Amino acid sequence: MPTSTTTMNDTKTAIIDAAEIMMAEHGVNGVSIRAILAKAEANPAALHYHFNSRDGLIEAMIARYGRIPSLRRLELMSEFDRSGRSPSVQDVVNFIVDPMIDLLKQHGDAGRRFLRFVARLQSDRTGLHLFEERKHFPEIRERLEGMLVEACPIAPKAELEIRITMMIDTMLQSLSNAKFMTQEWDGEGPQEDLAQFARTLKAFLAGGLAAPAS
Repeated sequence: MPTSTTTMNDTKTAIIDAAEIMMAEHGVNGVSIRAILAKAEANPAALHYHFNSRDGLIEAMIARYGRIPSLRRLELMSEFDRSGRSPSVQDVVNFIVDPMIDLLKQHGDAGRRFLRFVARLQSDRTGLHLFEERKHFPEIRERLEGMLVEACPIAPKAELEIRITMMIDTMLQSLSNAKFMTQEWDGEGPQEDLAQFARTLKAFLAGGLAAPAS
């Protein structure tokens, strides 16, 4: 027989799962709390108990998986620092894309749902996920921009900053709208399709980053 703590945790997870699916489809402002609670089979008291408010729910949604790619990104950067190499455009692409692919490989359908949610936050320009990353990992964006400046010394820094934003847009939208990403996964998901897509995506992004300055 499940304990009350287990039941509460199940309810919290159900609310986050429901919000993630619905907000990925309709945006954070296109879904009512009532609809989320109905899908999760929860009541308003549960929302208040676990998240206090709608903003608290969204913060919990981002925190659940959002810090995993950021931590992995820092690990990759530390490994790179120990190599003593100068950064290349491909290195920058790898730092951005690989942690997201790792998330999908390790967390299967849960990772797929989260990435589609983040892609919607990015396309709607809410800035919510970026705010959370800058709050907990402020050094990541600065380091990526610095590496790209070193890898592409001819292009102006302001343009390179724009290119990084365009690259993140393209990565998230391309991944979230891939055919194998719009279907529910069993277990780990379509590993072979994901690996092939990642190779194509990274080659495309590297080409755009390294393009001659406008």
